[in-house]
Amino acid sequence: MCGIGGLISKDSTNVIPLTKSMMISMNKRGPDGTGLLIDNRVYQYDTPEKILCNGSDTNTKLALGHIRLAIVGERNYIQPFKSCDGRLVMEHNGEIYNYKMLREKLKKEHKFISNTDSEVIIHLLEHYYKETGFSDLLKAIRKTVADLDGIYALAIKDQKEDKIYLVRDRLGIRQIYYGQNDKVIGFASERKGLWQIGIKEPTISLLPGHCVILSDKISTPIKISEPPINYSNEPTFSNLEDAILSYKTALYNSIKKRSQDLSRIGIIFSGGIDSVLIAKITKELVPNVTCYTSGIAGSDDIKFSKVIADELDLDLKINELDVKDIENMLPNILNIIETNNSTQAEVSIPIFGALKLAAKDGLRVVFTGQGADELFGGYSWYVKIFSKYGYKKLKEYMIQDLLLLYKETLEREDKISMANSIEMREPFLDSEVVKTATSINMNLNIVNNNDSFGKRVHRELAIRVGIPKYIAYREKQAAQHGAGIHGILTKIAEKNGFNKKMVTKEYIADIAKREKLGSSERYGYLFDDKISWNSATWVQLYLDKLTTNRNQIACEIKR
Repeated sequence: MCGIGGLISKDSTNVIPLTKSMMISMNKRGPDGTGLLIDNRVYQYDTPEKILCNGSDTNTKLALGHIRLAIVGERNYIQPFKSCDGRLVMEHNGEIYNYKMLREKLKKEHKFISNTDSEVIIHLLEHYYKETGFSDLLKAIRKTVADLDGIYALAIKDQKEDKIYLVRDRLGIRQIYYGQNDKVIGFASERKGLWQIGIKEPTISLLPGHCVILSDKISTPIKISEPPINYSNEPTFSNLEDAILSYKTALYNSIKKRSQDLSRIGIIFSGGIDSVLIAKITKELVPNVTCYTSGIAGSDDIKFSKVIADELDLDLKINELDVKDIENMLPNILNIIETNNSTQAEVSIPIFGALKLAAKDGLRVVFTGQGADELFGGYSWYVKIFSKYGYKKLKEYMIQDLLLLYKETLEREDKISMANSIEMREPFLDSEVVKTATSINMNLNIVNNNDSFGKRVHRELAIRVGIPKYIAYREKQAAQHGAGIHGILTKIAEKNGFNKKMVTKEYIADIAKREKLGSSERYGYLFDDKISWNSATWVQLYLDKLTTNRNQIACEIKR
C-alpha cells in the first residue's frame, strides 16, 4: 500500500517542488520511503520532505512520486519500478494476491530487483507490450489487468512519450483522482494532494475498471475491464447446500490470499455478522488476530462485541468515545475523508476510533466486512423493495449499490485507514466471492416478504463454521446506529449554536443539489424510516462551517 501522484506541466512550470508538496500532504500513506521519477531516472529518499528541488532539474515537466507503506517485500525497494529494458515506468497502490504465481512465469525472461508484489506488474506489462511490437500500450494494459488477482491503482509511463496512463481495479477498491489547472495536469491517491498544489474542484475519481490518459490534456475514460458480477437472472445456485459450500470455498480462499505471509491482522469489529464471520475464519488461519470496536459507551456495538468476543474467544479492544471526543475529532475526520457529507462523517467516527487502537498496536493490515450487505441482501429496505417489485428489480438495486461502493464507502475507508498508516482489506469483495454471491438465487437470501434478516446464505455459513445462531441472526444495524453515533452530531451542532431557525430555504435548495452518498441517502429512506437515516439540516450546516476551504470539499454537487 502507498500513496502515488504525478504531474505534467502545461507550460514551463517545474513540477518537482509541486510533486514534493503532493507527497508531503499524503505522507501518512507512506512512512517507509519515497520514490521520485525525474527525467527517466528514479530517485529514492527516506521521506518526501527530503526530496531535492534544486540543481539541474529546474525545467522538469513530468514527474511521478511514490510513498510506501511496506506490507509485501523488503522495505528498501521504492517505486516507481522500471521494466527490464527501461522503457516502461510504473507505480502501484494496492495488493496483488497472485504475484508469486505470476513471478514464477516471468522470472526466466525478466530480472526482478525485489520480492514485492508490485514489481510483477511492470514485468507483465513489458511482456504484453513487447507482444504488440511496443505499439499499443493500452492493449498491453488490458491484458495485464486480466491476469491480476488483486486491487490496484496504477500510473504507467512509456519513457518515449510524455503521457501517463492511470488505471483502476474492477470494483474501484483503490482510488485515484485527477484534475488540472492552468499550469499542470495531475493525479494523486487523495484529493488533498491535488488541492495542495492549486488544483481545485472539480477533481475526478477514476471510474472502476477504467483507464484515463494524461498528456497535454485529459482523455475520456476508457473501459478496460468488467466487474466480476453475474448479471443473469438465471442463478447458478438454487440449492441452499450448493450455495453455502460454494460461498464457503470462495470466502476461505479470499481470506487466505489476503492473509498470506502475515502473522498479525486486525479486524474492524462491530459485533454484526459480517465482521464476526471474518474474525472467526481469520482466527483459524492467522496466529494473532485482534478485533477493534469503537462507539459511544453503552452502545449496542460495544455491548454485543463484548458478548461475542467472550463467546468465540476473540481478542477484543474497545475505544469508548464520548461527545467531547467526537467533537474534537470531527475537523480531522472531515479533512481525512475529504467530504463534509453528514452521513459520511457519522459512519467514519467509529471506524476512525477503532483504527486508532489498531495503529497503537503497530498493525499494518486490518480486515473489514464491507460488501456483504450489497452481495447478500442485508439492508432493511431490500426486503421492502422485493415486496414491492420482486426479485429481479431487487437484484438491480443490489448490483447498483455494489458498483457504487467505490465512492460511497471504499474511498472513505481507505483514507481513514491510511491516515493511520494501516492498509484495509475487504475479503467480501474478492472477485470469486462477488461472482459466487451474484450467482445465488435471490430467494435463498431473502426468503419472503416478511424476512427481516436477509443474508440467509451468509448467516447459515456462519453457523456452519461455529458461530452460534443468536449471533448469526443478529439483526443488521448501520455503523452509526450500532455505535450510538447517530444523533450525537445533532447535540454537538446545537451545543455550538446551530439550530433549525438558522436553516433557510436557500440552504435547503443547496443541499438538494448535493450528491447523495450511500443507498440509505439515495433511495433507502423511500422504503424505510426517513428520520432514522437523515441528519438534521442544521447538522449539515454545522459541518459546512467546520470546513474552512470550500474548494476542499469533494462530491458536493451532482456531476
